[in-house]
Amino acid sequence: ESQTGKSGFQKLLEPQLPQLPGIAPYRVVLGNVKDKLERSRRRLELLLEDVACDYDPLDYYETADQLLEPLLLCYESLQSYGSGVLADGRLADLIRRVATFGMVLMKLDLRQESGRHADTLDAITTYLDMGTYSEWDEEKKLDFLTRELKGKRPLVPVSIEVPADVKEVLDTFQIAAELGSDSLGAYVISMASSASDVLAVELLQKDARLAATGELGRACPGGTLRVVPLFETVKDLREAGSVIRKLLSIDWYHEHVIKNHNGHQEVPF
Repeated sequence: ESQTGKSGFQKLLEPQLPQLPGIAPYRVVLGNVKDKLERSRRRLELLLEDVACDYDPLDYYETADQLLEPLLLCYESLQSYGSGVLADGRLADLIRRVATFGMVLMKLDLRQESGRHADTLDAITTYLDMGTYSEWDEEKKLDFLTRELKGKRPLVPVSIEVPADVKEVLDTFQIAAELGSDSLGAYVISMASSASDVLAVELLQKDARLAATGELGRACPGGTLRVVPLFETVKDLREAGSVIRKLLSIDWYHEHVIKNHNGHQEVPF
């Protein structure tokens, strides 16, 4: 294992040694880690400010595993050269922190009221001459949402023009798609009352990820956010059980929860 770690460390270092003669090899590797971390932080700041970021994916870290790789190679190399005291000090502490907390220390949840999602879908279906989403009954909504979730094409046209409040919702889903589940936790739906409230968020998530994949030229980081309906009125609380049973009876959603969320559906009370 030590030999594997040492050769991996040398492979990581070799491209830079001719340009950096006489520089301590661990300083070279960890200096690159520091630079990539700074670019990773700046990229996230630009995304949050809705400013275009043209960094090459090789110039920043998206996942904790990418950051752990050079740290573990340094650790194994130090151990192989008899420098276990150094390896088991601050470097080991850093590796434990990254393994425990990832890149973001704590994931943030997003929260939006169900009516805002309905307004967004109203704008989309009206633009596409499909009618007004919020005027449909529950079964028609579920049929539409399920059909679109099973499809492979985006729903929202690039050329669509929407009011500012709808654009805010679409932009939020776009940023969530670009950050992914490595940075974000749950998408909480305030004032949830029906199965369609959950599928509406799933569809907007899916559409944003398709758009982001096209813009990024690669898959979005992490997976989709788990969707958490928050039943708040007395009426909605009483009907929550039947709503969740209805939701889980939909084949697409049932398979989605099993595949992407370990078969767990979170419902806070």
